[in-house]
Amino acid sequence: MTWVNFQTVRQGLDFSEVLAHFGFETKANGKHQVKIHCPFHDDANPSCGINLDKKVFNCFSCRAKGNVLDFFAMMEGLEPGNPRELRKAALLAVEVFGIDGGAQEAKSGNQPKAKPRAGKGQERASKASKPAPDSEGCATAKKAGDGASDAPDRPVNAPLTFELQLDAKHPFLKARGIGKKLIRAFGMGYARRGSMKGRICFPIHNEAGELIAYSGRWVGEDKPKDVPRYLLPKGFEKSLVLYNLNRVLASGQPTSTIVIVEGFWSVLRLHKAGVPVVSTFGASISDAQVDLLVQAGIDKCVLIFDGDEGGRVGVEQALPVLAERLFTRTIMLEDGVKPDTMDDDLLTNLPRYVRS
Repeated sequence: MTWVNFQTVRQGLDFSEVLAHFGFETKANGKHQVKIHCPFHDDANPSCGINLDKKVFNCFSCRAKGNVLDFFAMMEGLEPGNPRELRKAALLAVEVFGIDGGAQEAKSGNQPKAKPRAGKGQERASKASKPAPDSEGCATAKKAGDGASDAPDRPVNAPLTFELQLDAKHPFLKARGIGKKLIRAFGMGYARRGSMKGRICFPIHNEAGELIAYSGRWVGEDKPKDVPRYLLPKGFEKSLVLYNLNRVLASGQPTSTIVIVEGFWSVLRLHKAGVPVVSTFGASISDAQVDLLVQAGIDKCVLIFDGDEGGRVGVEQALPVLAERLFTRTIMLEDGVKPDTMDDDLLTNLPRYVRS
């Protein structure tokens, strides 16, 4: 039997991460406090108060209340007043958020007991559904439940109310040749806990510079077969965002031409070379992404997708979408070559394609 220490799990859980995991939109309500639409009853106005510091919640309408582990359990349709179900919730929280479960601390016959609770919350929480993973190229984080049937719809790609604590000194970044200046500029780092645990994370901002998501790249060669190399959070709509557009717009360098690539590493290399560049999160582009470019005053682009089958198919799809609104050039790379691995000579000559 796998032992778990409830107190250790409660201490390890970050309420902000739990809220983000279930897709809640929060409203500040004083220092260390936020309010949300209560998922445990039909809530027209945010009536559930959460103290992020003390890790407790209390709905002033339906009276559902408890600590962060109780909240997680209720969102998973489990009864926190039932020790067996609270144990299931604690073990699930350890797995989802990558926190310490206190396995070495709890001993047989000494399991912490949950305080009995009752109320509407448990009835509502049992209705939380388990969404299927996204089938698109860059997979989305699998969640055990999101409370979608009871919580109000979260705005698409809404700004986050938290920032992940990332290790900017992870050796993987150094091995990729990513310098400190670039790491600071992009806010990259290694996640040691949470749904992005074990991944190098790329903060994603909208065109206004607001943090809206993180994408994580698996580090190491021990990746399980059923685990995607790149992961996006549940509910994130990549077709509505262009990675790095916020930096291009904030640079103050007037340009009417931009380079479009597939991935994060390509953006890093070209950005470092002073090239205005954005990523489409894969080998495709949407009308909404073209709209973002046009609204930013861009009227010319250079398309450089990866030199592989996916990249070539992506170019065929993207060209008519781009050409309808922008003057478009393409650079076709040799097999196996990506913008982040292409010859220095090509990179050196690239600025002549993007002169205003």
